[in-house]
This record gives sequence, structure tokens and C-alpha cells, in this order.
Amino acid sequence: MAFLLDSSHRRQITSTNVGNKSSRRGRRLLGMKLKSKSKSSGKEVTLISRTVPILNFSVTVWEWKNSAEVVNAYWEAQGQVMTSFGTTQQKPLLDPFGLVSWPGSVLAARELCKHAEIAVKNKNVVVLGAGVGVETQTAAMLGAKRVVATDIHPTTLQQLEYGISRNDRIDDNVVVQTEILDLFATEREQPIPPCDLLIVADVLYSEILASQVCRRCAEALEKNPNIRILITDSQRFVPDFIDELNEALKRVQVSSHANNENKDDAGMALAAWKVQTMQKFKGSGVIIDEDQTYDVTVQSLWIGL
Repeated sequence: MAFLLDSSHRRQITSTNVGNKSSRRGRRLLGMKLKSKSKSSGKEVTLISRTVPILNFSVTVWEWKNSAEVVNAYWEAQGQVMTSFGTTQQKPLLDPFGLVSWPGSVLAARELCKHAEIAVKNKNVVVLGAGVGVETQTAAMLGAKRVVATDIHPTTLQQLEYGISRNDRIDDNVVVQTEILDLFATEREQPIPPCDLLIVADVLYSEILASQVCRRCAEALEKNPNIRILITDSQRFVPDFIDELNEALKRVQVSSHANNENKDDAGMALAAWKVQTMQKFKGSGVIIDEDQTYDVTVQSLWIGL
């Protein structure tokens, strides 16, 4: 099973208004079709729900039940082992990691709750690497004007849509859209949709991908110097990400406006991680089918807040 990158997939696959009742019914049907008809290697795909606690509320997302089979097939197609994942210079495969939720998405959702009034409410929000939609649902529930959830994997976005369609706590006026977006595409090929808030949660799992995140953040900041950006990470695979990000910000002459004492020689505020421990996170085992509960070190940063 190889998830090959297909340029024909670089398109918006749906645009849905959560407040439209007929549209909501249509999305419920879409989710049902995904659950009953989507197939992989001739086998029916089964989705399972996962209720994720945020702060004073929770969201329910839909994940692949047997993610281990898909992930192991992906690594086999890569021709690599886990320790060397992400070092290839080949054209990227469509990775399957967004088929389940990750600690960084939960941290992002909690950060959104803490800064909802100034960063989320009535704002246009874009999520890069949205996965199954923990932070997308949270932004919508917190009163964003519009949320555009992007990912490279069309199946992941269908799972996200299914979760949105079943969430009755999202105000009828909130618009939620999904769009296939390749981080490796150029700005001319696929620009980031205009937004007030850009969210990138747990996407830094290889150096080559982290470099694209830096480039895309700089792109967004250059277009809108007043944008806010939230980045979270629970994998810590790319220790030099902060240095590369700050270099990218310098190239577009944008300060992080971070509320900290980190500044460069020119007095520009530098982005810096805030590190914390998330206790008893429960999530997919990814390479095994059973859930795992564990303590995890997570980190977050804000730009423009």
C-alpha cells in the first residue's frame, strides 16, 4: 500500500457551512459513506470515535481503527526504518500519520482556549496538517468566523468532515472548509489561504517537513504582518527548528512579537518554545493497534501574540 503524492489531489474537496442544515445532513452522509465504503487493499476501513478532553469541554474525532497496518505499510513503501524516517530526498509519499490524533493537537486546542477572545473569536483561521480535526473543531467551537482545515491526505480530511458534521456545539454561523494543501508546493502553486490565525500542530516530524513549515510561516507573515501563528510539537524530532524559523522570519523582516526576553542583536524578538508535560495522554499506539496512555513532553510557541 503506497500513498503516492498525486498532483491531481491538490484541490479543494469540499466547502461546507456548518450552519446550513441541509449541508450538515450531507456531511453526515459523507461520513457514513467513508465508514462503510472506503477500502484499503481490498479491506473495509473502520473508523472509531475518540473523545478528547480540552479544558472545560471535549471534542470527538474519528480515527482509523487499525492504524498500525496503514503506518507499517507506509514505512515498508518508504523502504526505511523508523530511525531514519524523513531523511529521504525522494518525492514525498502521502503519509498516514494524520489518520489519528496526536498530543500536539490537544495542546494547540488548549492554547486556543486560553487566547480565544483575541486570537480566535470572529477570526479567519487556517490549520496546516489538520489531521482528524482536534484543533479545527476547537477553533470552530470557540467562535471563529471561518476555519479552513488543510492536509495532504484526502482520507484524513474526510474523517475531519465527519467529525464536524456530528458536532452540534458549533454555532450555525461558523464556516468550516477543508482543502488539500501540499506544504512542499510553491507559494505560486498553492498559497496559504488568507487568515488571521495560522495553526500548525504536530507537523514537525522530519527535518525536510519542518523546513517547509518555516517557509510557509514566513510566507503567511509576509502577506499579513498582523497574523498570529500557533505551532506545537510533541515529537521533538527537529531540535534546530527554532533557529530555522527565526532565520525565516528575519528574511521577511518580521519580529515574532513574542512576550519574552529572547532577542537577536538587532533587538528583534525571537520565537521560543514553551515546554510543559502533558500527563496521562491517551491516544493511538500508531504502530500497534492498542491505545497507549503516557506522559509526554510537549512544546508550543506563538508568533504575533
